[in-house]
Amino acid sequence: MKSLLTALVLLAAAPAYAQAPTAPAPTAPAAKYSVQTTKMGELAANPVTKAIFLKYFPEVINHPQFNEGLDLTLPDVVQYLPDVVTPEKLAAMDAELKALP
Repeated sequence: MKSLLTALVLLAAAPAYAQAPTAPAPTAPAAKYSVQTTKMGELAANPVTKAIFLKYFPEVINHPQFNEGLDLTLPDVVQYLPDVVTPEKLAAMDAELKALP
């Protein structure tokens, strides 16, 4: 009994060694570009995304007031050009943007 008590005291007094933290499981990287979150100015500044932008929305990117809306996203423009910026075209462009490396 005395040896059991001694063993318990020694175990309680022994320093606890922390285990090295394990790295979290890798997740798929977030898409860099999205019609929902990427500003039109950023899309227009990159030649690859600009080509996609022009494919779906030439009326927007060639609009005389385009430079005034560089801080807007495409969904922000829907209220001004609802016949041009349609949900179908937004979805198609978004799929192309998300497929970029």
